[in-house]
Amino acid sequence: MSKPIIAIDVDDVLSASAAAFVDFSNERWGTRLTIEDVDEDWANMWQIDIPAMEARAAEFHQSGVVSSYHKYDEALPVLERLKNNYDLVVATSRNRRIDIETRDWLNENYPNIFKEIHFSGIFDGDTTDNSVCKLTKTDLLLKIGASYIIDDQPKHCFGAADVNLRAILFGDYPWNRDVDLPPGVLRCANWREIGVYFDSLIS
Repeated sequence: MSKPIIAIDVDDVLSASAAAFVDFSNERWGTRLTIEDVDEDWANMWQIDIPAMEARAAEFHQSGVVSSYHKYDEALPVLERLKNNYDLVVATSRNRRIDIETRDWLNENYPNIFKEIHFSGIFDGDTTDNSVCKLTKTDLLLKIGASYIIDDQPKHCFGAADVNLRAILFGDYPWNRDVDLPPGVLRCANWREIGVYFDSLIS
């Protein structure tokens, strides 16, 4: 009998990505960003035009910095327990330019945890490669048959809830702090709370 699937995001769920990104930006380009300034719209965050943003994004993705991101130490024991009752997969919107670094980082920091790793392709830009598709996170969740999502971005959690998947909004970040949660979305501030939630489902 197959297990229910939990789809788990990488950035700021498994790895402390925003803090490392801010540090890289401030050191490389002399910005004065804090985590409060982090925005998925990098052009807006940096206050630069699109071509300049794309140049910085390419440099960032080629820098190898993502390989040095810190993991959340408290996540691993919770994930080890969840593996007993669920299939754990990664569902990320990361650019495929860091596919190899992402897989290597996950294998090093969360060995033998994830059954599959999926990239939605949202931020991959135009491509002539027909094997690369661009999906919303919700599309991706439906495609892989996930029952749950753990993500720090409200839009992905809300999209999942709209199609009756159970969504866990992870963390207490500037970008997800002041949002009203619709039915089907639960906030867990940390991995301990995630463990408590899933334990409650089988108790």
